[in-house]
Amino acid sequence: YALSLLAVIYIFISTFILTITEQGVRFEALLFEEVSAFATVGLSMGITANLSFWGKIVIIVSMFIGRIGPLTLTLSFMNQQNKEKVYYTKSDVLIG
Repeated sequence: YALSLLAVIYIFISTFILTITEQGVRFEALLFEEVSAFATVGLSMGITANLSFWGKIVIIVSMFIGRIGPLTLTLSFMNQQNKEKVYYTKSDVLIG
């Protein structure tokens, strides 16, 4: 659930940014481009070349985050205070 929720939240935020930066482009086309970029599918409706500089940056970042994965990216930014979670037991083994 966490992975799906992070993906949906990111897609909605980046689509919202695209609707702000790209005036006059249909919402469905922007949403399609964003989902395709996030899923790294390679499909397009032909509007990617006509996007503004910031629109292209949003698409590029979406491709990068989609390739890495939202859960991996989120976990990499988390603060890990105690990195050593494995403790080995010490005991004397009697042989013979």
